Amino acid sequence: MTIQTQTEFKFFQLPPDTIDALWPAIRPRIMSGVERSSGRLTEKAAFELLRSGQWQCWTYWEGPKCMAVVVTRLNIESSGIKTLEAIMASGDNRDRWQRLAVDTLKRFAKAEGCQLFELIARPGWERVFTEFKKTHVMLEWKVD
Repeated sequence: MTIQTQTEFKFFQLPPDTIDALWPAIRPRIMSGVERSSGRLTEKAAFELLRSGQWQCWTYWEGPKCMAVVVTRLNIESSGIKTLEAIMASGDNRDRWQRLAVDTLKRFAKAEGCQLFELIARPGWERVFTEFKKTHVMLEWKVD
């Protein structure tokens, strides 16, 4: 029998039907991603995608405070392979939750039958997650 520690329950997926009630707690983290999206995403779109279950919302809590949010989406590519993409992450004290989050998402990807798990992240993440292969660099130029 495996006994789960309290730490394992700190990072978990929110059911889509809880997004409305928990929006005040997770909104600041989601808005951090919206603001960094260069206009690709709006608050309303993010809310609806999470609420509908098209995107998954994973959270890390310390007591009653939401310290981090990671947003993922499951995709079936044109080749037929299934992927899990971590498309947004925002939080404080990432050393407390970053490894826990990725390890949990790896297990989720495997349970969902995914062949790939992709992280879209800022450069600092690649120093932590050396088991991931760097396959692309995204360069962005804002046209004025």
